[in-house]
This record gives sequence, C-alpha cells and structure tokens, in this order.
Amino acid sequence: MNKIVLLTCVLLLTGCGVKYPETANLKLIVPGQSAEVYTDLTVSINGLDARKNTEVIVYEMKDEPVVKVPSLNSPITIITEGILGGMREQGLQIEVDAPVSIDAELNQLLVTVSKSKTLYNFQAVCQITLKAMNDKNSFTKTYNRKDDRKSILRPKVTEIENMLNDQLSNIVIQILSDMDLRELITGG
Repeated sequence: MNKIVLLTCVLLLTGCGVKYPETANLKLIVPGQSAEVYTDLTVSINGLDARKNTEVIVYEMKDEPVVKVPSLNSPITIITEGILGGMREQGLQIEVDAPVSIDAELNQLLVTVSKSKTLYNFQAVCQITLKAMNDKNSFTKTYNRKDDRKSILRPKVTEIENMLNDQLSNIVIQILSDMDLRELITGG
C-alpha cells in the first residue's frame, strides 16, 4: 500500500512542474509587394546576427533557474529571406556582385518573461540596423520595435511567438517601403 501511495505522489509531483518550450517558431507575414517599384536594377543582400545570445525567449522567474529558448530557424535568415522576397516582388534582381549592397544586422530579438507577485510580464524587443551602399552614397537606419504586456496567466508560447513575428514582419514591411532606401537603390 505504501509503495502505491509513494508512486502516486512521485508521479503527481513530477507532472506538476512548469513546461517550457524547447524552441520558438519564427516566421514573417509580409503582404505581396508591387512589382512596379524597380526596373532593371540589382542588389546584393547580406545578413548578420550581431546578438550577444542566440535565445529569443528568456523566462526569469523568482526562485527558478533561468530558461533560455532558441529559435527553431535562424532569425537573420528569416529576415533576409523576407527582404529578398519582397524586393524581388518589387522588381529588383538579386546578384552577389550588384552595385547596391544591403546589409541587415540583427542587434536584438528577445522576449523576457518574468513574474511579479500576481502578474506575468513579458517584454519583446527587436532591433535591426540596415546599411546600404550604392557607389559612394550610403544609408544607415535602425528599426526598433518594443512591446510590453502583462497577464494574470503565464503567456502561451504561441502568444510570445506572435509578438516576435509581428515585430519582425513590421520591420521588414517598413524596410521594403522605406523611401530613403528606395532612393539610394535607384540612384536618385
């Protein structure tokens, strides 16, 4: 009898621990682009992940070890593919030795989840620096997104992923519609 009670207690206690995701699934949602923006122009695009750490979600709960969750796919690859796809739809040709060079540098991409006495706090930060060069003209711009949310319940991983996906998508859309970048690319 004691063995059954002990086994039941062990099973109940091991099942009560908080489950954390192993990876976060990031993906962009970028609407179709107008094909009439560029004609007969080529660019090269490179991506650099300049973040200090590879995780995209960090759980920092009192009296618990910090849990770090990486992305399922490389965030900088997702970003550069989104920019490439959008620019192709706008009429640009992509070539390695193009006269216009664009570098996308991912500086920050992180959601930090913590808990005060009664509320879960989750803060998302995303920062991408775009550097473009056309002959002797250059362009550098930093795109930032921040989002702070609070909840009585622990946020689901899908909610956190959506925060990051929305931030990344908004930045890529902003890059694709940036008039300063368009001017540099066209040489105007």
